[in-house]
Amino acid sequence: MEENSNMTAERSLKIITEQIEMNRRAVSKTLGQSLYISGLCIMATSVLVAIINFLAMSSGMVGIGHLLWFLLPVAIWFFSRKYIKERAHTPTNMVGQMVAKTWQTFAIFALGFFIVAIVCTAILFPMMTPAEYSVVQIRVAPIIVLLMGMAIAMNGQILNQRWLVWFGAVAGLLCFVWEHFEVLTWLLVHCLPLEPYEASVFMSTLPCVTIFIFGFVGLLLPGMMLKKQAA
Repeated sequence: MEENSNMTAERSLKIITEQIEMNRRAVSKTLGQSLYISGLCIMATSVLVAIINFLAMSSGMVGIGHLLWFLLPVAIWFFSRKYIKERAHTPTNMVGQMVAKTWQTFAIFALGFFIVAIVCTAILFPMMTPAEYSVVQIRVAPIIVLLMGMAIAMNGQILNQRWLVWFGAVAGLLCFVWEHFEVLTWLLVHCLPLEPYEASVFMSTLPCVTIFIFGFVGLLLPGMMLKKQAA
């Protein structure tokens, strides 16, 4: 009788352990798929924004492609809903919730700051000379890359991936300095014999390249790693 009880206890413990492992894999797979889809959407949007900015520049519509960023949350929601079939059956997990909340907070601040910048530009630009406006204008790209680097570093802490923490912190700060102090402008003016139009093309596409890299390293790669762990 005692032997049967021990076997039953061992069997129950084995079942519980297997169930916990199945739940862990399901959470890792769902979270990995979410990060993977988000990374792909960010990278695709970066490419589209760069192409539209390049084509529209000849018509004097500088930076018009950046309006596509407002569609990014919709695209991520749509593809996540379409391709993550098991989300409704995935158990609630604090790690997944913390990662999701981190990127939701980033999206709120980034899009909100973008709207503030657009409104301020529409109000201030007609009232000032180009020289005055260049002093008071709100530069969006440095703040966005800094926020994105912070979000990636926080995800690294949550996922216990030290390389992701270092990448987010170092890349975010370096890209902020690069964008804020217009290092590219200085290099183009002093080191490369470019025409003003060619220089403006480079300057309009650089933020897209930066965000593309952030999307690849900060979202796509962690998503692939989590999916591989759950396989």
